[in-house]
Amino acid sequence: MYGRLVRLSQDAVEGKEVTQEQPTVKDALDTMVKWFCILFNNQFTPDEVYDNYPADRLMHDIALALMATQTQTTEGLDTFPTIPVVQEAEQILAEAENPEVTIPQEA
Repeated sequence: MYGRLVRLSQDAVEGKEVTQEQPTVKDALDTMVKWFCILFNNQFTPDEVYDNYPADRLMHDIALALMATQTQTTEGLDTFPTIPVVQEAEQILAEAENPEVTIPQEA
């Protein structure tokens, strides 16, 4: 699925006519979630991801994991799910104002 999406996007960029069956968003997401599970050694199933992973972080974290594996910088994968940038900024500001106080991260 991923290869097919890449090929279709390359064809579109090159101006080629894309006449193949278009993948659905559902199929693409299912494939990416399965890959995400494999990346983490099947510690969880796709159903567990859909049922328990924060929906507002899922696509961001999958994209981050893809980029990290492609660039071989996987140390960034130690903390998943990630926290929203606003929450991270609030935490940094709070720690800067009072180094003894930390804001717990949401799970």
